[in-house]
Amino acid sequence: MKKRISFLITIPLACIMMLSACTTKTSKEVTYSVDTGDSVKITIDTKDGFDITMDVPFTVSKGDTDIFTGSFIYAEYYDVYRQVVEEESNAVLLDEGSKDGNDYFCYSFEGNAGTEYDYFILIKDSETAIAMASLVGEKEASEAFKAMTISLD
Repeated sequence: MKKRISFLITIPLACIMMLSACTTKTSKEVTYSVDTGDSVKITIDTKDGFDITMDVPFTVSKGDTDIFTGSFIYAEYYDVYRQVVEEESNAVLLDEGSKDGNDYFCYSFEGNAGTEYDYFILIKDSETAIAMASLVGEKEASEAFKAMTISLD
């Protein structure tokens, strides 16, 4: 009888322990030490298949498709690029605002390689901005950007 009670208690406990050990991580974090002296952390939600490389320039991908190629720039260039978008006849401002406390803008540009979708992100309280370029399409670029969280580490 004691063996049976012990067995009935042991099995559910073992199942609970196995289930709690099998948590599924749904994001990937990469921290970059950049030339500005900042340490920038990019977290990407992986549940929809997004991934990010640890290289610089970094690549954000979904499956076998590269969505963005991104680089770190000095924060002072954020406004320079914004002004160029306003003055360039082939550039169309698509979106601008704040995400995760960081200012950003997105525009499309008709170039030799096709329509490019570029995002510039000014990281709050830092000397760093990020420039990301995409050739795969506005929808794909927007979804990848929404899957990212950018902050100082």
